[in-house]
Amino acid sequence: MITGLLLLLLAGAGIAGFIKKHIFRIKDPDLEDYMDQLKAQTWYQELAEDPRSCGLIASFEQNGPLKDVYYVQQLLTNDGSKEGFIRYIREKTQ
Repeated sequence: MITGLLLLLLAGAGIAGFIKKHIFRIKDPDLEDYMDQLKAQTWYQELAEDPRSCGLIASFEQNGPLKDVYYVQQLLTNDGSKEGFIRYIREKTQ
């Protein structure tokens, strides 16, 4: 019963994604545009230029949370997300 319900939910999500992408032609936001905006922020430039945190920032850009367009949007629009990101980077690099 529960397995069938989960399969039904997964199928519904797949159909909704198909409709969004192919019928309504709604595209996902472009990560490169948001990364350019993020790299223009002074707080991000300070973290990227800091010798202690530049390696962690580079790894986040290649394989981490900075590859997710929605996470980068949150960093740009939400001050709490930005402060949390800065705090996390500083804690990990001390």
